[in-house]
Amino acid sequence: MKRVLSALLVLMLVLALLPASALAETPYTRADAAVYLAETFGLADIHASRIEGYETTPKEMGYSASSDAITAANVIAAAKDCVDLPTAPKIEAVINAQLLSLADDHLSFRPDAPITVREMATAVAKALYGADLKIDHLQKAIDAGLLKASDLTDEPITATQVETLFAFLQDMQVVSVFATADIHGNYIPYTSSDGKFEIGSVARIKTVMNEVEARLGEDHVIYVDGGDSPYNTTLANVSMGNVSVDALSALGLDATVLGNHDFDYSLENLLRLRDRAQYAMLSANTKFKEGKVYAGEKEYPFGDYITKEAAGLKFGIFGVTDDQSAATTLYSNTYDIEWDDDLTTAKTLVSRLKNEESCDVVIALSHVHSKNTQLITDNPAVDISIGGGNDIAGRPTIINGTQYLINPSKHGEALNQINVVVLNGKMTGVIYSQIFLTDAYAEDPTVKALVDSYNDEVAASLEKVVGYSAQNLEWSTQLVRGQNSPIANLVTDALLDFFAIYEPDICLVNGGGIRASIPEGPVTLKSCNSVLPFDNDMMLVEASGATILAALENGVSALPSLHGKFAQPAGITYTADLTKEPGSRVSDVKFYDGTPLEGKVNLQSSVGNVCKQAESGAVDVAFVYSSDVYRFGGVKVVGKVPADTHKNIAYPCSICTDSTNAEAAAEFIEWATTDPEALKTWQEWGFELVTD
Repeated sequence: MKRVLSALLVLMLVLALLPASALAETPYTRADAAVYLAETFGLADIHASRIEGYETTPKEMGYSASSDAITAANVIAAAKDCVDLPTAPKIEAVINAQLLSLADDHLSFRPDAPITVREMATAVAKALYGADLKIDHLQKAIDAGLLKASDLTDEPITATQVETLFAFLQDMQVVSVFATADIHGNYIPYTSSDGKFEIGSVARIKTVMNEVEARLGEDHVIYVDGGDSPYNTTLANVSMGNVSVDALSALGLDATVLGNHDFDYSLENLLRLRDRAQYAMLSANTKFKEGKVYAGEKEYPFGDYITKEAAGLKFGIFGVTDDQSAATTLYSNTYDIEWDDDLTTAKTLVSRLKNEESCDVVIALSHVHSKNTQLITDNPAVDISIGGGNDIAGRPTIINGTQYLINPSKHGEALNQINVVVLNGKMTGVIYSQIFLTDAYAEDPTVKALVDSYNDEVAASLEKVVGYSAQNLEWSTQLVRGQNSPIANLVTDALLDFFAIYEPDICLVNGGGIRASIPEGPVTLKSCNSVLPFDNDMMLVEASGATILAALENGVSALPSLHGKFAQPAGITYTADLTKEPGSRVSDVKFYDGTPLEGKVNLQSSVGNVCKQAESGAVDVAFVYSSDVYRFGGVKVVGKVPADTHKNIAYPCSICTDSTNAEAAAEFIEWATTDPEALKTWQEWGFELVTD
């Protein structure tokens, strides 16, 4: 008996001296797993916004309609039971990357619950091969010899098992590719479309990138942009794109592609921005027309691709621009250039990057709008494509089973993190995370100071009050691209009034050119610039009723898709039946007095007096020129056309003079009939010059 007691005492003493881990190790919790996954695979923290009234609202990951924008449901916490935990940003990160999921209530993460070996292994496999792919991630890891099926139990996993089972990750590297697109000059914070929070700020991009660079190393971070970055807000326009280029340079951007709106100001200015930028401006298919090459420029003035090396892999990054860009920007800015076929150019570049440059990873910066999907479908060697002009947010579109078409959001709302996982010298997959840049993220002080310096300078020059609005004139994509609205009515009525001396009949403005609201109260020059940010010209033209009808038909042809060509009118009303085929939707076009448009028949000859033209049946139309709407024949420009704006006319037409202004008419006729460049222009465009 004494021996038994002695043995028990010895055993108890031995057990007491053993470390706790040798007895019973505490199981890994789901919160522990989230921290491990986020840190191991280099995920940026996701900081959720706390918005009153959304405490039990499920989080939404993006939006699928280009007319939408980020709202409160996109920026709140996904895991409602973790909002007060210090590990919440890591937990939100792995949920956002779809490595771990919420409970069936779509609200709870259960951070203190143990995670099983199988669950943890599945999360690691998703990170390795890409959570968005429709594959058996766990089986793929087993087939690759990384995991053993016999180890994958449904028992809680411990820290020791995590270290042992996933030891192979010590040889893994991650390259974080950050991407933005369609910033459209939004470099400072602004209020969300639902008025619930603050969104935007490139200074927040720098904060996020600094965090990841500190974890992965600066040489493991690449930053690219999908185009349409330099203009389209008052801040960007007044600075002529300087704030855009300087801010993106400060962020360490590697390359951007030119979008159609990169041409919204003169080509000379774009070339100046190219030289100012500390990054590559890519557009492999943009070239000067024959005989139009500027002094000191090459036929193709922008880059075609760059290469970067990281984690032992060679990344090839190329850029192509929509070959129809002349139709969706100010034509005069593209007069000296043209575009090679975008899809054909892409195919050539992909072949070069794979066969000549021996790139391991190919990234397309493809600002080709509706052709983004086709571009990546046609090129199986493209691994990742930044869908410039998509204007949607959310999970990537997976093409051909393994290719990623990134839906990058717009207007500075989001930063996209695309982590390329590298194991044994090869890319195994992609982890995708979309980060909405709310005021939950700190602003990098250096970048903020840079942008603020521009903003202060611009603000001081635009604070002049020019009017007063008795009501809030709201703006949304739906309001200006899909229906009649007060803000559009103000713009068209004002333009009609501007030409009142000529007694115009109607006004047409493309809805896509109206870009902001006017709040109740004083209206400043800044407000006006925000509403109409594009470098468009106001023009008075004469057109037949048939031409006006064609313009209206073109404007509604894309509906219910909300396109910028939607025609906002003044002076007339019309009805569109969307059940009918495009081209035959518009009916009941009437002037305000009830007179039908069909009664106006244009005389196909020059008439000296604008008023006489109206009396004889011609329709005088005032509109802001936008070539994606008004590409029709049978149009006359009425009045003096200054030499610096005459190139805005992008279609065959007759030019006549306004004899009510004899001095202007004489000046115009002298220029139009004697200037060698003008004469060459008329001949090239097939113009018929008609004078009194």
